[in-house]
Amino acid sequence: MATLSPLFLRDDELEQALQLFWLAERDLMEAGARILERRGLAVLDYLILFFLFRRPDSTLAELCVLTGASKQSLSRHVAKLRAAGYVGAGSPRGDRRAKPLRLTETGRQLLAPAVAAQKRHLSRIFRDLGAPSVEGFLRVLAGLAEPRSKRLVSGGRA
Repeated sequence: MATLSPLFLRDDELEQALQLFWLAERDLMEAGARILERRGLAVLDYLILFFLFRRPDSTLAELCVLTGASKQSLSRHVAKLRAAGYVGAGSPRGDRRAKPLRLTETGRQLLAPAVAAQKRHLSRIFRDLGAPSVEGFLRVLAGLAEPRSKRLVSGGRA
């Protein structure tokens, strides 16, 4: 990759960053999605499973923030995942109206190879680039995330 100009906010660099971002996102998602597509699952199904793996007992409202999907769309996908035995009821919290969700053991077994494929993909690249590049990359990703998303990732609730 060429050295960035001190004027790294020029249109050319920003457009190149956008292009690389979308290509990287596509390739990273593809690494895990191929495994789940064999089971008839879509990218949104993968995101639901992944976020329930990372955040057991998330509510539908929290999954809406994390996935960016509408409540209506998310409800359909969650119902399909529940019917397939991949998602079940989580541990209730203070609000009885909130219905926490969590992965079942079957859901964990389904998700594990997809996450492992993505982790291998990231590990290979991170190893090649070194710690300073990885730290910079993680700072950029954190900067791209909306505050409400960052709050959920860091352990807060919606």
